[in-house]
Amino acid sequence: MHRFISKRSWSLGLAVVLSSASMACAAGEPESARVSEALVGTEAVSEEALRFLHCPAGGDMFAPGEVSLPERSEYRLSFTGDGNTAYYHVDLAEEPYQALFVTHKVNGHWIPGQIVPFSGTFQDSDPFVTPDGNTVYFSSARPVSGEGPQRSDTDLWVVRRDAGGDWGTPEHLGPNINSDRQELYVSATRDGTLYFASGTFDTDFNVYKAERRGPGYAPAEKLGAGVNSDDYWEYNSHISWDGRVLIFASLNRPEGYGLGDLYASVNVGGRWLKAVNLGPSVNTEKDEFHPSLSVDGRRLYFVRQTWAPFVPSDFYQLDTLCLLGL
Repeated sequence: MHRFISKRSWSLGLAVVLSSASMACAAGEPESARVSEALVGTEAVSEEALRFLHCPAGGDMFAPGEVSLPERSEYRLSFTGDGNTAYYHVDLAEEPYQALFVTHKVNGHWIPGQIVPFSGTFQDSDPFVTPDGNTVYFSSARPVSGEGPQRSDTDLWVVRRDAGGDWGTPEHLGPNINSDRQELYVSATRDGTLYFASGTFDTDFNVYKAERRGPGYAPAEKLGAGVNSDDYWEYNSHISWDGRVLIFASLNRPEGYGLGDLYASVNVGGRWLKAVNLGPSVNTEKDEFHPSLSVDGRRLYFVRQTWAPFVPSDFYQLDTLCLLGL
């Protein structure tokens, strides 16, 4: 079923947002109000646009038949700043079984994706492209030396374009970020701070950050209790470009709608507020994970998966204004 936000419901939502912004230092402020305000901002939006804002429960499939294809699973979607180039990870039937793809929007449609030049030999996943399109961070099981068999754990890597616009050689992000655990799903802020998940599939995962320090990174720090917990997995974290909003996936929380749900936390004065479930605008009885935000914060993209029976995953999307009613 589709729902449309009327002028009246928008007015109520905006009142919450403005009240939240004006009471930023008030004690006991609901985290959901802060998340709403941070996600959609308070910029002017026309009444006409709001009156016909399209907010289907669970979002719409992104680029069906172009990027989201029924016969395969796609994961982690990341866009350049102009929204016309997208990177994503596809599960393959043959080795290396996971590879990074790129696609471009031409005349309003996404052309068939192709494996990027720096992928296709080892298992690569979770691409994140910076808005200028010149840097891609990703997860990989490739050997650190560049030779030999792939690793049993996944580390984080980066690749940059050279002066001629060609992709260089991927670089391992080093021991301050990578460990003998699995490091997955990296994203970056404007100032170069990285956010990612680290853990093992036999134990759990938590979200970490690593700030830029000279040519490298400071040792990774585990985020606090507003994001991480002792009882549940926290993974697939995506940081907004301004570093203010963190969206992540978590499994089997009691307030959840399905196996995996998407949550969001807001950074206030260096502290991550208690994360809130993004609600039925996004989450369903199925498995939602792999969130990404557009650079301007107006679109949320994510993956939905059905496991029983298994249905290949696809990308979904919605306008973040639909999240005002968290």
